[in-house]
Amino acid sequence: MDLNKKQQQLKAVSGLYDMFMKGDTSNLASSVSPNYEQFPPQNPDVKPGLENFMKAFMEGFGSSFSEITGKITHVLTDGDYVFARCEYSMVHSGEAYGIPATGRKVNFDAFDLHRIENGLIAQSWHLEDYMNIYSQIKN
Repeated sequence: MDLNKKQQQLKAVSGLYDMFMKGDTSNLASSVSPNYEQFPPQNPDVKPGLENFMKAFMEGFGSSFSEITGKITHVLTDGDYVFARCEYSMVHSGEAYGIPATGRKVNFDAFDLHRIENGLIAQSWHLEDYMNIYSQIKN
């Protein structure tokens, strides 16, 4: 077991989640590859790359929800992969799913698998509980 490698992987993942949970992008460039790919992408037209990911996130999810907070509840590492389970809370502050902002606080879970390459996140596969978010804002 290479503890230094695991620590480097966890540091990279931590930098990405600091953006989601704290709005802190200061460690993003040292955490995520410039050629980063996310599956599925924020929208079908998003090309690989950290800047493209950030732009799509801010125009999509980031424009629909604010005051995002959360915590990582589980982390597992296996070779070049890191899996994280997270719990989030946020406010529905912009149109989402065709529903105008309600101001409601919503909670949801997310599951992410990250592939680490040269100490940076190169790819992420993510699954958010969007149906749960929708059910909390639709009424």
